Amino acid sequence: MTRLLYWLLEGTKGGPTRIRILSLLLKKPMNLRQLSLAAELDYKTVEHHVQLLTQNSVIECQGNGYGRVYFVSEEMLTQKEIMGLLRGGRNGGKKKS
Repeated sequence: MTRLLYWLLEGTKGGPTRIRILSLLLKKPMNLRQLSLAAELDYKTVEHHVQLLTQNSVIECQGNGYGRVYFVSEEMLTQKEIMGLLRGGRNGGKKKS
C-alpha cells in the first residue's frame, strides 16, 4: 500500500491535487461539489481524482448519486508517514501567491 500511495501522491503530476483533496477529507467528509468548492478546483477535476483515489481504496464513499459523501479510508489512516504528509508536511498543492 505504501508504494501505491507514494505513486498516487508523489510520483505523478496529479499528486499535489490528490494531496489537497485528501487533506480536506481528513477535516470532514464531503461530496464532490463541496470538495470542488473547498479545493477551488473544477468539479470534473475533483471527480477524476476522487474516482482514482476510490479505485485504489484510499478514500471510501457512502450514499449514492449526487449526494455521495467521501471520506478517508480506514486503511489509509493507518499509513503514518502518508498521514504526516497530509497533515502538514506540504502545502497540499496550493499555489503560493
